[in-house]
Amino acid sequence: MPAAIEDIARKAAGPGWAKATAEPAIPVLASPSWRGVDGTLLRLRKADGETCLAKVMDEDTQSFSNIATAFKAAQQASAAGLGPPVSVADVAARTLVMDDLSAEAGWTTGTLDRLADRATRHAVIAAKKNFHRTAPLGRSVGVFDHVDALLAKCQAAAAPLPEDVAWLVTNVHEARDAIGASGVDKVPAHGDGNISNVMIGSDGAIRLVDWDLAGDMDPFEDLGSFLLEAHDSESDAVESFEVFHGSYDRALFNRAWLYGIADDLRWGLIGALLAGTSPRVTYEFLKFGDWRFLRARMGCRDPRFSEKLGRV
Repeated sequence: MPAAIEDIARKAAGPGWAKATAEPAIPVLASPSWRGVDGTLLRLRKADGETCLAKVMDEDTQSFSNIATAFKAAQQASAAGLGPPVSVADVAARTLVMDDLSAEAGWTTGTLDRLADRATRHAVIAAKKNFHRTAPLGRSVGVFDHVDALLAKCQAAAAPLPEDVAWLVTNVHEARDAIGASGVDKVPAHGDGNISNVMIGSDGAIRLVDWDLAGDMDPFEDLGSFLLEAHDSESDAVESFEVFHGSYDRALFNRAWLYGIADDLRWGLIGALLAGTSPRVTYEFLKFGDWRFLRARMGCRDPRFSEKLGRV
């Protein structure tokens, strides 16, 4: 690990951490979970044993994320008790300093097997809904515009894209047009369904982390990425939708599901972009991207895809 990153982390944390040791807080894994990829997460430890986490965002992350908005969202989640307490958010240094939700304190990173537990799924949904009730983040975002921007970056960089990427984008554009015609409301949102961006406490408490895709968006966009991540089929996802919305609404369920397909395409493009441009060549960006392209492909090929376009 470059000493400069450790120095950036200590400096951002403040004078009291100048002599702290720094160690990697988690193993980095691009595939299959996209864990710890957006920056270097360090555990700073004082001589008396006190710790904190300092996350120095990687420059690559700026190719798909707005760091100022991500840090603002992290602070907002902290204030609402929905994320780890944040003590420093230094955008210029690309560094976020927060409390250490450690294994020793009973916290674990979310995994798909943990989502098999109904109470855990419901708690994640409740946390996302509670964040929707906080103040606007001031930056309107949407997966459809993000797909177009990422595609342009991939093409400019000659990133490794699948042969059917144009077909995938066309299908997602049809979803965009259908949803846009019905109108949307926007709320502040996490925007990221990857379960590794959820911390689970020993008492079942949930904290949301990694706000790279945060912004003001359709709440059903925030839900859609989670539905496709947490459930194997639409029928399995209905209960989670009902927990989120209060009742089942076929049109709004379709909307959320289409957003989820678009999110898979977005992450496929992010994986491809970093595979083609990042100097961090040891990470399996392309493998992750290929997996998300596959999920998007499966969604677009589903015979019910056209039906969903007609009723959102």
